Amino acid sequence: MIGRSSAVSLLALVAACGDSLPRWGTDLPAARRGADEAAAAFAYRFTNVSRDSVFAAARPLMGQYALAPSRLLRDSSLWMIRGAPDSSRALYLDAALQGATYHFRAAPVAAYPRSLGGERHYIRLREVAPSTYEWITIVDHAIGSAPAGAVADGIRMLFTGFEGKSGPQVRRDLARTLPQASREFGRLFRIDSLVSTPSPDGTTLLTLDIAWQPDSLRRAAPSFAAWIDRYVMPADYAASLVDAGGARYLSLVGTPGRIRVVLRARNRHWVALSGPPRPMPDTLELHADASAKFKIFRVGFRRLVGTAIFEGDAGHRGIAFRWQREPEWRFPLAANQLIRAPLRTPFAGRGIELRLGVRDDLAPQTMSLRHLRLVVHESAIMRWLGGLGATAFGEYEGRTEIEENRFLAACFEALRRDIAGIAP
Repeated sequence: MIGRSSAVSLLALVAACGDSLPRWGTDLPAARRGADEAAAAFAYRFTNVSRDSVFAAARPLMGQYALAPSRLLRDSSLWMIRGAPDSSRALYLDAALQGATYHFRAAPVAAYPRSLGGERHYIRLREVAPSTYEWITIVDHAIGSAPAGAVADGIRMLFTGFEGKSGPQVRRDLARTLPQASREFGRLFRIDSLVSTPSPDGTTLLTLDIAWQPDSLRRAAPSFAAWIDRYVMPADYAASLVDAGGARYLSLVGTPGRIRVVLRARNRHWVALSGPPRPMPDTLELHADASAKFKIFRVGFRRLVGTAIFEGDAGHRGIAFRWQREPEWRFPLAANQLIRAPLRTPFAGRGIELRLGVRDDLAPQTMSLRHLRLVVHESAIMRWLGGLGATAFGEYEGRTEIEENRFLAACFEALRRDIAGIAP
């Protein structure tokens, strides 16, 4: 779904172009090759996606019963591995571009992918206590030859490339280096305002306002546009990264149909949004609020606080998130009558864990990584929440997903053409 890691990946790969391209290799040909491979890996991922019978059957059921998974644990047809004493299930998937089709296949075991764009998925479900279940999902995606450090530098350049430039300069650079990707991506998003203000202290403050515009997609992708109308446009959310002293380093606010991002940079690193240009530490708190509309009512949370740790070594760059504090929930009146104690379960103990990153020491290809661990307690309130998610996922499956995949594949192919056209 748009807004998932694919959208983030698209933004990250934009950093492969323009001023940041030299960071992708020791010289321009190597840099262009590394950036093109990364863009191609994501273009492949969204090209005519197909799934074998095992995964095609398992996927909608996992979407429907993710928060009430006892039904899944009992269904032996969904899994390739059964743990003893019959308390865990696991499924490996490998995926790769085969001709003009990106195909997912269930397997007893899957190795790290060796071909560009290939993926390795591991999904495990385990009962850890009565009615309590642990999910672990791991996705490894082969994105080419660029070292992990070069990929991380490219992502950093994306979020600091405005440094020292005015808003009109940033817009001109975007139009010059990414004309085709900007045109494709602009079918869904429009830059309403881009204000970049350099200061005498060497910092630059960026305020970026982006609007969703699904009407531009409605003729070519009517189901995708309608899904965005129903589930994305009415959403509101906010996120900020905050250090131990209360200084903020990122502000992201989404209101119906719009997104505002505020950043401040110096020397290619984020600094505090206000006051002295305090460098961003490796460990911060992530504060978030969100709500979404489901039919006539809204569901969401306030004051979700987690930890974000930026990690890195010779072969690895990434960020680890952990949430161990239950937020304040926003439910309609009927749901408020349900017992809400199970909502605390995901945040107990280790809490919810999410890792995003890149590694170049696992296989011949550099891998983008996504690791998630979540514990849920099956109950009426979790079944109700799962039903909401299942409704949205059910409307996404089929034509909507096909249209979104075509949109994303077109964006990445346009990015590849822009990379090829960047002059020395």
